[in-house]
Amino acid sequence: MQESIFVVFIFFIILMIGMIVFYQLEVRSISNIKSESEENAFYHMISYIPSMPELQCSRLGIQEECIDLTKAYAFENLQSAYYREVFGGKKIILNIDGEEILLYDWNPENFNGVRKINSPVSVFDSRENKYLIGVLEVNMYEE
Repeated sequence: MQESIFVVFIFFIILMIGMIVFYQLEVRSISNIKSESEENAFYHMISYIPSMPELQCSRLGIQEECIDLTKAYAFENLQSAYYREVFGGKKIILNIDGEEILLYDWNPENFNGVRKINSPVSVFDSRENKYLIGVLEVNMYEE
């Protein structure tokens, strides 16, 4: 009787250790999936920002693949809670001929580092009716 109770006790101990190891592996897997998803969203920003209606060029209702400089200047002064939900803890800058237009900036109080990505974009200056080459810079604050 004592031997069978001892065997059952050992079996439950081995089962508990297996469950703990499995739980730890699942937590790590979920953490990796979360960080991978955040990284994909970060790289998606570089293509999402120029296609936003708030910044996108249009002539006579026809959308173009560029950023309207006039809209960018107006967007610089627009900071709302909606964009905090869309962008989160990021800093978005449009560089044109050495001039920086800060499109969005919100950094958390404590962050560990900054991840940065740049991409060339076409910028339309409606005042002079010409296209310029700009650099869109997205910085993500890592917590």
